[in-house]
Amino acid sequence: MNKASGLTLIELLVTVAVVSIMLAVGVPAYQRMTEDNRRVAIINSLAGALNLARSEAVKQARAVTVCASNDGNICSGNPDWSSGWIAFLDQNRDGNPDDANALISRQGILPAGMALRATQFDDNTMLQFLPNGRLPATGDPDGTFVLCDTRTNDATRARALNVNALGRVSTARDTNNSGIRNDVEGNDVTCP
Repeated sequence: MNKASGLTLIELLVTVAVVSIMLAVGVPAYQRMTEDNRRVAIINSLAGALNLARSEAVKQARAVTVCASNDGNICSGNPDWSSGWIAFLDQNRDGNPDDANALISRQGILPAGMALRATQFDDNTMLQFLPNGRLPATGDPDGTFVLCDTRTNDATRARALNVNALGRVSTARDTNNSGIRNDVEGNDVTCP
């Protein structure tokens, strides 16, 4: 006589319970990892644009402007960079592209729930790199870009870039062990 093979009801219930527990633990961790990776990708894109702008300023011996832009063609004049940004040759430093071929790079609107703002620069709407790669010598030219998730406004998960007066772009770190990255002046970044 052949014995029937298969799962008993108890075995099936135990399997479903184990899978449910694994999903309950794994899905939120996966979502958080995905959101963290999205923030890192955005901040790396901005760092790349800033470094490219600085490099082009030195290479072409011309000023290069990076600014917030709503349409990918002209500066918006807004310190909220969530709508995107552009980098362009700006020999006369007026905040407008020199000509139709002046555009160096552009980034479109950020994903929903992401907010990027510039803080502490003399002008939070744009950043100019001089032909020597530095920022213009004004009162306090350096500053910080802060990327936050507007759904939580949790500063512990914010990403930030610091740009010093020499034009050097660096990823903000938590230097005071508060669990929050520090801006260019050493203070904790904040999310709106």
